[in-house]
Amino acid sequence: MNRRDFMGTVVGGIALSGLAPGRGFGSVFAGASAADQSQGGWIKKGLIDAGGSHEPYLFVVRRGGHSLDAREVYEHDQSEEVIRQLRDQGVEVFHTHLYKGFGMAAEMPEMEDTVRTAALVHRLGMKIDTYIQWDSLMYETFFAEEERAQGWIQCDAFGQPIMLEYGYQQSFRYLPCFSNQEYIDYLKKVVRYAVVDVKTDFIHLDNFTMSAEPYSCHCPACKGGFRKYLRGKYSAAVRKDRFGFENVDYVNPPLWNADNRPEKMRVISDPVFQEWIDYRCQTMANALNQMAELVQSLNHEVVLEINYGGVVGYNSPWIRGTDAARLLPATQVFWDESDLKPELLPDGRLITSIRTYKLARTYRNIVLSYISVGEAAMAECLAFNQTIGFAGVNPLPSEVVKYIAFYRKHRDLYVDAEDLASVAVLRSYPSITYNNAGAGLSAILVEQALIQSRVPFRILCDEHLAELSPSTCKVLILPNTECLSDEQLAQIREYVAKGGGLVVTEQAGLYDMWRRSRVKPGLNDLVIGQKTAQRGGHPIADAAINETTGRKQYGHGRTAYVPEVVFDGALPPDEPYFTIGPEFWKRPRNWKELIDAVVWTGGELPVSVTGPEYLGANLLEQNEKKRRILHLVNYNVEKIPSIETVMVRCTVPDGTIPSAVHYYSPETGDGRSLDFRVENFQAVFTIPEVKAYGMAVISW
Repeated sequence: MNRRDFMGTVVGGIALSGLAPGRGFGSVFAGASAADQSQGGWIKKGLIDAGGSHEPYLFVVRRGGHSLDAREVYEHDQSEEVIRQLRDQGVEVFHTHLYKGFGMAAEMPEMEDTVRTAALVHRLGMKIDTYIQWDSLMYETFFAEEERAQGWIQCDAFGQPIMLEYGYQQSFRYLPCFSNQEYIDYLKKVVRYAVVDVKTDFIHLDNFTMSAEPYSCHCPACKGGFRKYLRGKYSAAVRKDRFGFENVDYVNPPLWNADNRPEKMRVISDPVFQEWIDYRCQTMANALNQMAELVQSLNHEVVLEINYGGVVGYNSPWIRGTDAARLLPATQVFWDESDLKPELLPDGRLITSIRTYKLARTYRNIVLSYISVGEAAMAECLAFNQTIGFAGVNPLPSEVVKYIAFYRKHRDLYVDAEDLASVAVLRSYPSITYNNAGAGLSAILVEQALIQSRVPFRILCDEHLAELSPSTCKVLILPNTECLSDEQLAQIREYVAKGGGLVVTEQAGLYDMWRRSRVKPGLNDLVIGQKTAQRGGHPIADAAINETTGRKQYGHGRTAYVPEVVFDGALPPDEPYFTIGPEFWKRPRNWKELIDAVVWTGGELPVSVTGPEYLGANLLEQNEKKRRILHLVNYNVEKIPSIETVMVRCTVPDGTIPSAVHYYSPETGDGRSLDFRVENFQAVFTIPEVKAYGMAVISW
């Protein structure tokens, strides 16, 4: 297919190729999450979780504003009646409270309630999911139990306690400091109680976050820990190279004033600020790893989950002290409470949670989200999460029950299915963390182009570059990936030389990992048309780049350079901390140029689907069962209930021939056989109608 023919049908579909059997990124990066190999093995068969409430009665009363029957409501939420009703609706894991942060002494009566609830849940043949508050220390009762805890709280630069971000109506909730090992040891007692006494199957760690600057912790444990971290991370010589001096005994966390607000800092170039971000992320990862090791030592079948959040445009390392690459290898599940409703908006923005689901698949995690916000959310969850996740709170809506029933009936089509994604997008930690307004926006826009063009892709983090191979990934995209190390540059060159495709945009490779501008562009021999960054300049000033897209053959591979990823329309006003929220989630103006570059560098892709821009698609494979599964989602189902005549071309592994095509949906029930023809080892067929959700199964 030539470029003109391709671009004329790109909204309808993408050119095709075979992909090695069983070699989606799920199998390539199976080692990305060590925990999933042994911890909570039952979760690999999927998750259907729902509950009554995770709030203990003590918290309901202390928070205030409750009704006079609050105690009865609390008891009903964990009653046999509720649990049986959820079980009968298809729920397999019951979510309930365990520990909110008042201290074990104050909460013990209600923790013992959870022990009894867990026994009931297990007797009914279900699993129990227990809520543990990670980030709250209710000081009024906690200090009474443990006087030392007065030194365990986070304090700002003026020594004032830092509160959880629920406003002054919950000013009794202090943040504990995770640089303080004594607090972590206390929390371990709660986790041990959950595993040993409750006999939990699933631990939910809520509010897994730190406060954004200027409310970061400046307590003695953090100051001392930060300095120790710098001494351990770098030799004296490297510290001098990093900061200009060797002695870090008096280095402090960042300070702010009215004229220098952290939420207005576009580019983070101060080396101490950069290292402080890294320290906070590593502190959270170290604390989580301790919990994961404890859980595994007590019962390797217990699933560990954190309320991490999704890929929704936040600069998470900067404002939350969390880095997915350090956290998700220790978990099997994470929460995304963004509560976004998947839909196509009138201005062309397609709101999805696809990025979040793709990040989870990279680390073999399952996402919990609010799928009950609409049928498109339920459909998207099955298509990209490959399971239900969190079904909701009793009583479940009828639409959710319908999707649970469909999933359980056809569960074998979801379990052990590997993503077939021949394109990868690198989400670079230093690039996005130090310049979310630039690199973060480019990543969002490039991903949006892929999503709305139905190009199968995978999200990668920095460590995955070492494992990249043209046999499993045809195209690597560097969306304004400014900061690349010398080692990463060498890995990328090797990947392209061996036959990989590379799409580079804007300032990719112009800086090192500390965001120091390179004398020569890091990718200068790979791309055509990119100019050197101005020394010491900021990204906007640096972007004096050739207007034409450069293409090049390099070894056995190809590269394409796109000078700019152009937002379609006037850019929305800057948000605090330069968050790239849903107002930015619009396909870029030059999306055809980007997709054309992907096709030119990587050749044909494994699936082509014709349909409107609000039709989403995801392709997976169960190689041992000899089938590929194409999931389809109508993101505009509330306005357009069905999409007619969806044409599909799907490859099967080289050397095989398609033998059957079946279509499944919540409306059709059992698989409906579809007529198809075979062209160049591709199954070519038409789906008469797609409502909210359906999946085509191509067998060979």
